[in-house]
Amino acid sequence: MDDAGTTRHFETRDGRNAILRGATVDDAAAFCTFMPQSHCETDFLNYMPGEFRKTIEEEEEFLRERLLHNDALALVVEVDERMAACGGAWKQECKRFAHHAELGLTVLQEFWGLGIGRRLMEAIVDWGRGQGLHKIYLKVQADNDRALQLYQSMNFVEEGRLKDDVARREGGYCDTIVMAKYYLG
Repeated sequence: MDDAGTTRHFETRDGRNAILRGATVDDAAAFCTFMPQSHCETDFLNYMPGEFRKTIEEEEEFLRERLLHNDALALVVEVDERMAACGGAWKQECKRFAHHAELGLTVLQEFWGLGIGRRLMEAIVDWGRGQGLHKIYLKVQADNDRALQLYQSMNFVEEGRLKDDVARREGGYCDTIVMAKYYLG
């Protein structure tokens, strides 16, 4: 999938039709509903419940800015005409770090286990390859077993740990694992 908006149709593991496509500014309202919901469903995301407060206009501006540059990718997956997941990757502007990109993705809980996260990861990894990157990396909480299994199955390797990096909702801390996939050649 390229950042020009090529669309992929696929069937989820439970037989529903899904569409993976490039995000557009018109998705801003859906993001403003999706993000707060996802933050309430799991403790594995950056924002805690109630912290994501972007207005539709602010999200439109964020998407507009992200979509203007060839150094970023923004994707959504729709199931039954509803945003089920989103993901993307971004490179830093400075040349010293232009050989890699960071990625992230979120899948609503009701869509876990349906192959949507894998499809998003494949599209993001393909984008990185098309960008000529040396590597693409992510950060994952050390106790997010489901995500770790996915990333390891896609040949991401652990590069390091940030001890007590993430504050938990109920108190305490969790390590963050930095993982990367290297492109050969």
